[in-house]
Amino acid sequence: MAALRLAGAGKEVTLLERKAIGGTCIHDGCMLVCGLNDVARSINTISFLKNSGVIDGNASVRFPDVIQKLEGVQRKLETILERETKAAGVVIEYDAAVEIRDGKLFVNGEPRKAENIIIATGAGIHVPDIPGSSLSGTYTAKTLRTMPTLPKKLAIIGGGISAAEFAYIYAAFGCEVTIFCRSVLLPILPEKMMKAALRDLANVTILYGQVEEILGKDKVEGVRMDGKDLPFDAVLFATGMKAETSLFTGMKKNPDGSIKVNERMETSIPGIYAAGDVTGAPYFTPVARLQGFAAADSILGHPRTVDLDQIPFTIVLGLDYTICAPKKGEEGVTFSSPNIAGPESFWHVADGSVGSMHLTVSKEDGLILGFATAAPSTSIVGTYLGYLVRKGVTVHEFSPMLEVHPTPDGMYSMIRLADDALNRQ
Repeated sequence: MAALRLAGAGKEVTLLERKAIGGTCIHDGCMLVCGLNDVARSINTISFLKNSGVIDGNASVRFPDVIQKLEGVQRKLETILERETKAAGVVIEYDAAVEIRDGKLFVNGEPRKAENIIIATGAGIHVPDIPGSSLSGTYTAKTLRTMPTLPKKLAIIGGGISAAEFAYIYAAFGCEVTIFCRSVLLPILPEKMMKAALRDLANVTILYGQVEEILGKDKVEGVRMDGKDLPFDAVLFATGMKAETSLFTGMKKNPDGSIKVNERMETSIPGIYAAGDVTGAPYFTPVARLQGFAAADSILGHPRTVDLDQIPFTIVLGLDYTICAPKKGEEGVTFSSPNIAGPESFWHVADGSVGSMHLTVSKEDGLILGFATAAPSTSIVGTYLGYLVRKGVTVHEFSPMLEVHPTPDGMYSMIRLADDALNRQ
């Protein structure tokens, strides 16, 4: 994003890539989860409709084919992005090993001059330092595509978004999945939505405690948790992310090792900027994009800040769980309801698995403080509603909105309900 913005403004821009363009999102993050989740949801939908008595037949995953074709789609996305980037006038150099030593740029060991530098090297998967963590049969999101076949018993270590998303996927694929969680599963999810999330994870075993060791001699054979040994064929680490900054010296860093930047995305070295996961949490693609634009704008002489308050995000399980939480300290009245019937949710009305929606507003002026909604495709409404929440829109202003129908997300009706309730006070 930064390269496109700068090239569009007439700057000479070189993009230094170690491997492939597209970053974590295309290769090891968002698109990986989207591709696998599409298959998992299809399997579960067919099973649900069969059990509902409206279709016959079963579906099962052809795992090697899924991985092969998923990588084909990823390569196509990469090709499109490369073509668009080059068309904008950006020069791309691949196989570039980049270092910055005390403000000086080195590419493949050779010094390189640049007026400005933007560091956007992302973050890697944090793998805990426990015995057996490097055994054959241990994986992260970056390596799970090398899994030759589906394991019968899969251990997922972690309690956050990635752990839950991969647990849903591999349980749908037919694996016996166990999540090993130190404390709370999905602490970022509002308590009122946890029941639906656990319903999506009904075929997943969830254990709470401390993983002490991955068992096995040459390959994974099990997991030791709180002194108890449990058999497993594979382990997936979903234990968070850590910025990759060891090759950048001479600049200030945060306690977690990420690069410290100011409000203009500039590091402690003038003329050198950083954006995205390399600057630390939150590790969300939209945040990285906005920070890239902000760094580019600073170079172009019209700096702007990136507001990290109330970032909307989605957890993708059987439903989408989209949240934009109120700011800390903000209190209001919360309106809650089951979600509505619509595309992908109609047949789920029968068993009540349509999800739910929650809207928090200020009693005094109707200001929308935050929301949470679970249904198919809630990330779409979350994008635009999240923006309006950040702009300070009230339910009174929103109430005359003309919605698109049918839709599986009924947040528009919740806004009208809140508007009516406040008007009657």
